[in-house]
Amino acid sequence: MLLKRYFFLLISILALHTTFAQLQASTTYPDAEYKNYHWDTNPKLHQLSPDEQKMGIVVIKDKRIIEYYLENGDISMYVTRHMIVRVNSDKGIEEFNTVYIPMSDGITLENVQARSITKDGKVTTLNSANIKDVDNYENLGRFKIFAIDGIEKGSEVEYMYTILEPSQKSGTEYIKINSLHKNMDVDIYSPPSLIFDTKSYNGFPDMQTDTIMTAKHHIFCAGTDIKGFDKEDYSQEQGALMRMEYKYAYNANGDPTERLDTWSDFCQNLYAVFNKEITKKDKSIAQKVIDTMKLDGLSEEAKIRKIESRMKTTISLKEDVTDKNSNTLEAILTSHIADELGILKLYDQLFNSAGIKHEIVLTTNRFDKPFDGDFDSWTYLQKYLIYFPGTGNYIAPMEQTSRYGFVPADWICQQGLFMHPVTIGKDFNTGIGQVRDITCNNWKQSMNNLSESIKFDLDMGTANIHFKQSLSGYEAYDIQPIYSFWSNQDKKDVITKIIQQIFQDAKPSNINVSGYKENELFLQPFTMEADLSTNSALEQAGKKFLFKIGQLIGPQSQLYDDTVRNTPVENHYNKGYHRELKFEIPEGYTVTNLSSVNMDVFHETAGQRDMEFHSYYKIDGNKVTVTIDEDYRQIGYPISMYEQFRKVINASADFNKIVLFLEKK
Repeated sequence: MLLKRYFFLLISILALHTTFAQLQASTTYPDAEYKNYHWDTNPKLHQLSPDEQKMGIVVIKDKRIIEYYLENGDISMYVTRHMIVRVNSDKGIEEFNTVYIPMSDGITLENVQARSITKDGKVTTLNSANIKDVDNYENLGRFKIFAIDGIEKGSEVEYMYTILEPSQKSGTEYIKINSLHKNMDVDIYSPPSLIFDTKSYNGFPDMQTDTIMTAKHHIFCAGTDIKGFDKEDYSQEQGALMRMEYKYAYNANGDPTERLDTWSDFCQNLYAVFNKEITKKDKSIAQKVIDTMKLDGLSEEAKIRKIESRMKTTISLKEDVTDKNSNTLEAILTSHIADELGILKLYDQLFNSAGIKHEIVLTTNRFDKPFDGDFDSWTYLQKYLIYFPGTGNYIAPMEQTSRYGFVPADWICQQGLFMHPVTIGKDFNTGIGQVRDITCNNWKQSMNNLSESIKFDLDMGTANIHFKQSLSGYEAYDIQPIYSFWSNQDKKDVITKIIQQIFQDAKPSNINVSGYKENELFLQPFTMEADLSTNSALEQAGKKFLFKIGQLIGPQSQLYDDTVRNTPVENHYNKGYHRELKFEIPEGYTVTNLSSVNMDVFHETAGQRDMEFHSYYKIDGNKVTVTIDEDYRQIGYPISMYEQFRKVINASADFNKIVLFLEKK
């Protein structure tokens, strides 16, 4: 979620309009580019090579035009998309027989055309009556949707539309289709004085400046034979896709060397809002709240935890708070609701009153778009953190289920913009910022520990198991903070479901859960214990029994080796798994293949392991303990290490298949 519109966009849009006001003296301006851009009136199928004809989808043309257009003294933003796609498979037909045009607030559809061309040359054009409005398609907002008729294997699908949307000072273009792009073009036009800067990532073609056109400023890229790729398992997902960032960076009518909307500009604007919003009464109220919390004698970390817990258990975040006084601390503490600016003000004043040094941090979800401190686009300023220099850790003030030390995992392990206030002179306060790293958590802080004690009933063909699983850190993130809010029945159902992911036929009894109270969140592991019996782990085969010990760790992921890896490995967080499987060998029996559980698959750098799957056994009389340690100690691995990562991941799947033989002596 971006900052609230009146806060983030007010800063951005007012600055944009102030700059554009200098253009109003212009009396003439060429037509918008989309008005002079047309598709072929007599379409024909494009020639493809034999290899291209075997591909399920081939993008023949991907044309994008973004224009900041001077219109009646204001800047309009026209966005045009022209696609031609050959569909050679049923999947391709399914993917491209319907077009979705986003129509969020302020967007209007200027024109739209679509058609299909069969391999026999038959052209079917769009019937405008088929265009439908959908208010909230799959919770993604308002869309115009239409189907393209006449598509069959070997057809080409072509569509082109232009939308008019509110001017944005920056934006992002992705390549999201997993297919060969034979021609891929992006053009950004603007009045001559509005200069845009760009940066390309993950193989997106680099943008160039048109040195011939003078009536408009024009930057463009023209790529050929670009191979798109899907999101891959254990990758940065959308953040790993090819993309290009652009931002309005310079105004030639002013100082053409002065970069606009820098990180420093944002910091100053943020603290200008703070200075305007925060009153002496707010400061007094914050001090009274701190006084009631009795923080004296506590460590700084304990103080932070207590303040965060109080706020997150009493104040709710609401996006559309409209009362003009709603952001005073008095109103927030009375209504128990606040918008993002109110929440930020509240924490800032409480930490100030408690004498706790802190810095506001803004970053992204790196699985959407990793933060790049070298390109100062404000589109990167999406997620709030508060950093505490005294402890080296963070909170996420807007995230109700997060707690100190465990902010959303997808926000860390990357850069962020760290900001803090400074006083200039006696009375003037402003903000300064610095791009720094948001560190990763140690893998030992996020553990999934599993202990199972097994006794066999050979007559009944069952394994009786005492089950215990402890989740800490990010491994507990999705359940520990919310468990206490569920009904008793829901609690039982969830724990039963977790156990049944391993033992489908189990009916757990004596369920006991601990580590979910407010003062235990991410300080104690979330622990589940239960007793159960299962028939799935033991099978008789003649005179021996098959003990499916591998199944006791539950289903495991597997990565196949028949695909080309396009992106580095990226985990959501560093983590480890420790499992102990204890069983008693029945009297009169022996286990003939215990050595099959011994596995050691790992990778090390400079003599230190950075990932491993290590399993081994110990035997004491008739008691056997199989221990398994699996861990991923760094957040990501380069493509050059993918094969080793795949082997470690697959080792757990290989262990999953291990069967021990119980045979009579």
